[in-house]
Amino acid sequence: MRAPDQRTGSAPRLSIVTGAASGLGRAFAEQLATHGSGLLLLDRNGPLLEESAAKLAKRYSVRVETLAADLSLADTPARAFERLQHLGLTADALFNNAGFNVYGRFEYSDLDREIEMIRVHSIATTQLSKLFLGKRDREQRNRILNVSSIAALVPGPFVSVHFATRAHLLSFSLALAEEFRDTDVDVSCLCPGPMATPFFETAGMTDVRLFSGWPLKTMSATDVATLGYRALMDGKRMYVPGRRNRLFAFAADIAPRPLKIRFARWVMDRVQPVRDAN
Repeated sequence: MRAPDQRTGSAPRLSIVTGAASGLGRAFAEQLATHGSGLLLLDRNGPLLEESAAKLAKRYSVRVETLAADLSLADTPARAFERLQHLGLTADALFNNAGFNVYGRFEYSDLDREIEMIRVHSIATTQLSKLFLGKRDREQRNRILNVSSIAALVPGPFVSVHFATRAHLLSFSLALAEEFRDTDVDVSCLCPGPMATPFFETAGMTDVRLFSGWPLKTMSATDVATLGYRALMDGKRMYVPGRRNRLFAFAADIAPRPLKIRFARWVMDRVQPVRDAN
């Protein structure tokens, strides 16, 4: 049975947000709270997560639950839904946002961190989505937003594993969106460009050309969260925020593959190249 279409103005009742202690995840949590949604926030940084949750609960008078856990661990997604079951709650929105980057020539980059990244971006997202769909209330509108990146559109020299996981997220999201067409579930994939968050600093990429904000546009996490939320509520399957970024996305669709790869290498290279340590 198809749930009534609630795309016009009906906010989620309870939303799960991963990577919610800071950056885009924190901005999504605030965006949801402004619309009255209760929250289950996940992040590996427990103290920062609790601080963010307390501020949101006080400011917006919404219920905020937290789970300080590492999504690269296989049991974390199940723990999130066990927590909801224990509280007698059912989520109707899932924001798969958690993510990070590993920069450098693949020959020398940290394999353990790259495997951890695959687990967070691809495996945990798959687990959370499967559990969310299995435990949803089919009489209500349910929504999944997967945060990928404009990186999903091109191969990424120096960030090869990261770009590959982003491409997986886009493909996965578009496939689910089609599977659930005309049902109670909307699936959207958000593909932002660079954002003014700690993402680049954490990955040691502040001297990478992309960090400069040109040729792609650097946006605030708040703006991206606002536009991403609106895209999800409007039922858009894929959304690239920022006019300049959408122009790049269009070019990526039509450009020859060798040209795309060379451009991506130029964008992802250091402004002052340094030799990778062996």
